[in-house]
This record gives sequence, C-alpha cells and structure tokens, in this order.
Amino acid sequence: MALSVACAGGCASQPKSSVMTVEDYQYIATEMGGKLQGKLATSDVFAGRGGESPAMVVSIQKVSNLTSDMIPESARWYLMEKVKSSLPMAALSRDKNIRFVIPAEHLRQARERGAVEDDFANDRAPTHVMTATFLSATRAGGLERTDLYYCEYQLTDLSSGEVVWTDTVEFKRTAHGRSWD
Repeated sequence: MALSVACAGGCASQPKSSVMTVEDYQYIATEMGGKLQGKLATSDVFAGRGGESPAMVVSIQKVSNLTSDMIPESARWYLMEKVKSSLPMAALSRDKNIRFVIPAEHLRQARERGAVEDDFANDRAPTHVMTATFLSATRAGGLERTDLYYCEYQLTDLSSGEVVWTDTVEFKRTAHGRSWD
C-alpha cells in the first residue's frame, strides 16, 4: 500500500505536456526586463544618450509566434507590455529620453471603435520599433518530449532599418509519459 502511494505521488509530479504555461510567459518577461538594465543600457544605441538627447520614440508590436504552440494574442501583447513597463525600462526611459507610444494596431482599433478622435496620436511619430519573435524546436523520443523555446527581442531604427539591439531568452520544457494517460 505504501509503495503504490509513493509511486502514484512520484508519477503524478512529472509533467505530461511541454506546452508553455503562464509561468513561462512571466519568466520570459522578467528575464528580458532584467537584461534590459545591463545589456540595453550599455549598448551602442544608448551609450551616448542622456536625458537631454532628442526623444527616441518606440512603438511595440505583439510577439510573432513561430512555434507549434497556440499563444493567445493577450499573452503575445503581455510579453511586450511587461518588458516595456519593467522598472529597468522605466529608468532607461527617464535617463535616456525614451518614450513609448501606443502601438499602431491598438490605435487603429481604438479609432475604428470610436474610442478616440481620428486625430488622436497623430504626432506619435515613432523613431524605433520593438519586436519579439518566438521560435521552438522539439525533440521527442519514446515517452519523453522536450521543447526548447527561444524568444528574441529586437529594437530597430526606423530611419535606417538597422537592428540596433537584440537579446534573447531561452528555456526548455520536458514532458514524460503519454499525454493521454
């Protein structure tokens, strides 16, 4: 009896799916927010900038999903919004004269719904765009499946088309056993 309870407890703790979870989204946003403080702040694009520099106006786009997982649109926006509103990014915004503007997609939807006037945010004039792309690779064998997830963030200068900063977050999820058990 004790042996069957121990086995049931041990077997139940192993994940049956390698699909991303809410905790994975939180991990990515937290990791990227932490990287901003070190890598982005010291990158070439920000090295010579200060509070008096001309405004860098950044628009964000939702994460592009190139994985086999279904990532809800709300999670794709969350991953960008959380990085944009992170404490390191707030400090960079203040110290390096960076401001974020409403994404074009949200502005278009707000105008279509009549939530804002047609001329609202006409002066938003982004100079840069922040994007992110999700990729994954799957390895399966026997009763085990491992998915490696890779999320790359980029900041692109709209005047030149040059990617001025990029960084990544990686993690893997492993599932054991049959998913239908």
